[in-house]
Amino acid sequence: MLEKLQKITFLLIVFFLSSQVGFHFWPEFSKVSGIRVDYLSPTFYLLDILIIIWLGLLGVLGWLRKIIVNIQNPLLKSLLLLFVLGLIINTFFARSQGAHVFGLIKFGELGLFGWFVAKTFKKKDISVFVRVFALSAIISFLLTIWQFMQQSSIGGLWYFLGERTFNISTIGISTVNLGQQILRPYAAFPHPNVLAVFLLTAITLMIFRLPYEKNSFLKISFIAGIILSIVSLFLTFSRIIILLAICIVIYAIFTKGKRNALFIVPALIIMFVLLNFVMPELLMSQFLFRGVDFRQELLTQSFQIFSNNPYFGIGLNNFFVHQVDLIKNISPILFQPPHNIFVIALLSLGIFGWWIFPYIFIRAVRDLLRKIRDIRAVREIKDFYVGVLIILIAIIVVGMFDHFFLTLEQGQIMLALILGLSFARLK
Repeated sequence: MLEKLQKITFLLIVFFLSSQVGFHFWPEFSKVSGIRVDYLSPTFYLLDILIIIWLGLLGVLGWLRKIIVNIQNPLLKSLLLLFVLGLIINTFFARSQGAHVFGLIKFGELGLFGWFVAKTFKKKDISVFVRVFALSAIISFLLTIWQFMQQSSIGGLWYFLGERTFNISTIGISTVNLGQQILRPYAAFPHPNVLAVFLLTAITLMIFRLPYEKNSFLKISFIAGIILSIVSLFLTFSRIIILLAICIVIYAIFTKGKRNALFIVPALIIMFVLLNFVMPELLMSQFLFRGVDFRQELLTQSFQIFSNNPYFGIGLNNFFVHQVDLIKNISPILFQPPHNIFVIALLSLGIFGWWIFPYIFIRAVRDLLRKIRDIRAVREIKDFYVGVLIILIAIIVVGMFDHFFLTLEQGQIMLALILGLSFARLK
């Protein structure tokens, strides 16, 4: 009974990944120069409640006693000690100690979540996991298309499912210029780019699961889910993620041949129709290079801050209290983290702690490649691993140009989930 409840709770986490229901708190450390900064606000999300319940059920089932880390390599042990030492030092010496401690709590929660995804996820979970993810993506499509048509949030029941209130005139809202300013839909995510990565993940999982669904209704549902997710993805106007999605669909057709071509070719045709819709804007430099200057300015600020704190970094969530010294105009819109997760990690952890971040990605990629090459592995499992590898590579690529995998709840959980699946042993 408890094991079944644990599985249901995990699936609820997957389903509510498309929602940001939460309650914000505003302690002093969440304000910089008197201005509230959303990134620093401790927020108790529905997803946090579900993760805590899931971890609690694992504890009752005895899984928490199975946290065993046996490191033999002396160099790795030394580096890990430096990483932990840096976290401890910044607990006492970071400019904003409260923000750092808040970051440590989130790090612990998400670390445990990813760890136990790796330990508990099994082959029998693949099918229902992808179905739940697909259902969540289809619901996000409904909200995405509705917001795009109305050019504002919808409200009503959607508000209680995590949609924020906004319209095209809202300060700081994300738009695209198609002859006139067009609202980029958010669904129930904090930014269209986070929605886009969620949809890309759903598309990839469904494509690589499609050949193994025997039920005709489920197969048709997956095809519909892929097409609707692609439509939603294009409406986000997330340039890099759209290009990645096109590459993934083309790869799936060529590697799966006739098995998938019949179902995915229509999706590819829809992609290019939608691409034609945005093509005039894609060809314009102001679309392709939109935001480059701002990103460069953030990187310049980052390396100025890093040069003063190179060894153990500035601590978690401490960028903004250092950034305030480097910007001329202070406003909530200008308080933005570096749009590169590796730079954020370098700033937060310093050179003695930063190594652990790329190390985890490298280990995850190597582990997935080894399992994919295993000639004894079942084809169904191999294809799931291929899908996870593609999503992980997409996260690395997107993470070079955006920050939400380390700064926003849904992005953080998607990162922990995919890393956990990367290390899972499916038998």
